[in-house]
Amino acid sequence: NPDEAHVPAADTVYRIASMTKSFAALAILLLRDEGKLRLDDVAADYVPELRSLHYPTGDSAAITVRQLLTMSSGWPEDNPWGDRQLWRSDAQLVEILQDGVPFANAPGVVFEYSNLGYMVLGRIVAAVSGESSLSFITRRILEPLGMTDTVWNEADVPSRRLARGCHWLDGEWVEEPLLPSGGDVAAFGGLYSTVADLAR
Repeated sequence: NPDEAHVPAADTVYRIASMTKSFAALAILLLRDEGKLRLDDVAADYVPELRSLHYPTGDSAAITVRQLLTMSSGWPEDNPWGDRQLWRSDAQLVEILQDGVPFANAPGVVFEYSNLGYMVLGRIVAAVSGESSLSFITRRILEPLGMTDTVWNEADVPSRRLARGCHWLDGEWVEEPLLPSGGDVAAFGGLYSTVADLAR
């Protein structure tokens, strides 16, 4: 509540948004290190919906896992659209991909920030690991590091410790609603964490 005095502390929980991408990237690298995927594999090998993409040129090579990681897929910058997709289910992400994704450039030509690329990486983690990307990241990264205050949904945060955003509207502070993490889509920005956990 913006009217209540609250002094942030090391255990205050914030939605860390795109800092989540570091955890998604680490999940991909763990799977790479275990020999379960290669960074230069074609992403459509793991996410079949990508096979129907219409590339911008006749000689465009198919998007690779590495290009998704490095924001060089050729997809256009997608803020603030991306943040509003956090709640989407895995089936809804499939629909987005099947409907087609526009390109700004051919893959591998330039770097352009893509939340969608990290949503797809979440799907790749799930396809390769056999469990949701959220579960994999929790089990293989967060739990071993003792990051017990780092979670995927608001419901898992003690309310007294959750920092909430507000915006000024019509002369008063209005609390911003927090979207839930709907599925593997959330690998691009769904985590909540604390300064203490991130320092680990």
